[in-house]
Amino acid sequence: MPAPLTPDAPRLLDALATGSAALLQRRFWSNGVNQLLEALGEASGVSRVWIFQLLERSASGVLQDYVFEWVATPGYRQLTQKRFRFFTTAIDDPEYADMVTRRARGDAHTCIVSQLPNGSLREHLESQSIRSMVTVPIMLNGQWWGTLGFDDCEHEVAWEGPGLQALTIAAELIASAIYRHQLNSRKRQVDLLQRVAACGAWEINPASGATWCSSGLLATLGYPPDYARLPLRRLLAHIVPEDRRALWMLLRHCCGVCNSSCRLDVRLIDQQGEIRWHELVLEANYVSGGRLADIAGLAIDISQRKQGEVQAQTEAEFDELTGAHNRRGMVRYIRELLDSQKCQRPYLLLLDIDHFKSINDRYGHPAGDVLLKTLAKRLAGELRPDDCLVRLGGEEFAVVAAELGEAQVLQLAERLRNCIAEDPFVLNALPGIGGTLNARKVSVPMTVSLGVATMMPGGSVGHCQSMAIAQADQALYIAKESGRNRVVAYWQR
Repeated sequence: MPAPLTPDAPRLLDALATGSAALLQRRFWSNGVNQLLEALGEASGVSRVWIFQLLERSASGVLQDYVFEWVATPGYRQLTQKRFRFFTTAIDDPEYADMVTRRARGDAHTCIVSQLPNGSLREHLESQSIRSMVTVPIMLNGQWWGTLGFDDCEHEVAWEGPGLQALTIAAELIASAIYRHQLNSRKRQVDLLQRVAACGAWEINPASGATWCSSGLLATLGYPPDYARLPLRRLLAHIVPEDRRALWMLLRHCCGVCNSSCRLDVRLIDQQGEIRWHELVLEANYVSGGRLADIAGLAIDISQRKQGEVQAQTEAEFDELTGAHNRRGMVRYIRELLDSQKCQRPYLLLLDIDHFKSINDRYGHPAGDVLLKTLAKRLAGELRPDDCLVRLGGEEFAVVAAELGEAQVLQLAERLRNCIAEDPFVLNALPGIGGTLNARKVSVPMTVSLGVATMMPGGSVGHCQSMAIAQADQALYIAKESGRNRVVAYWQR
């Protein structure tokens, strides 16, 4: 019996050079793989070169798919045969089981079919007229991705030494091409996601503090898309300090739960100082042993959504005519006030315009609306930024104020009364009204009466508000009955 042939190692090395250049130059990596298989097949003189992709491996069998093939002549073609599409091979032969184990370890396997022991593996190869075969696993990230195989149906070839090493290098080149393809695919996916969803991706290594930001996120923050490295401290500095504190609290919670995800709305500051709302989607990933591996996620631009929320809140919680809070807005303000740990006992000031009906009757309701808007603006000018001005309805207003003592809140009430009573309101001529208001400008004197009450914490917000309004209303009634244009506190009645 003639000795098995040995492959021509120099020709295989030349084929590797040709094939590797094709892998690097081809836009579509599969075309480069086809060229590499062709170069290796012609250099080795085998009948067929193929690649099986591993889809699933279990104790009983291996599910694979025939994905690449080069053949010396059309008669050797198997890629188009249905039996090689998503086919399962049972592990019922010790020889095949050993081959699968070697592939999973990353070891090559060679065989001359006539020397194999009787079994399903030998029968399977003989059914394909294969006389010798060599397989080299394609390892991707340390895992068995697939198999590079060489079938010779004409000769018995002993693959060893430099020839076998050349095939191992070929498998590594193919693995590199697959890896680059996956990276490019992910980059295209990220780029598409960034364009469609107006977002950027990011990742942080908690152990080293290393960061990665997608080109879209870098552009959002005002950096070139290919910016080399954005340190963690500088990345966090792009978050408004108040939101940064909320983020740290969320991270502590998120990192305490394995493989957990969470969301938070934050304001990001770009290089020009412009602030835009983003939703951060965070996911903490852990490795075996419970060690935190990384924190990754998306930063989604939600500026338009926030504008809509602000507009909806404005429409729901503010009076359309005067811009003051309405009853719904007052409830939210009081709830936040009472929930605050630092808040002292707040006060409610109930304010009513004296004889406003006669003003409406004399000058008309459009003029009355103008006066209400002007009055609200004048009142707001006397209030602190944290005070809440409310239009309860008609000519009735309220003010919620905190961090004041009884004497101070009475002083505030007197200032509000004086700012209305001291200077008459000026009305410009309103087209189409006629009647009394036909001059160019009209001076309209107005006064207000105020009732003041304490908001007692405890119980529900609704109960606290109702009690304060009832007490302030009693004080306001006394002020009206006492001659109007005055302030009365509930505790002074």
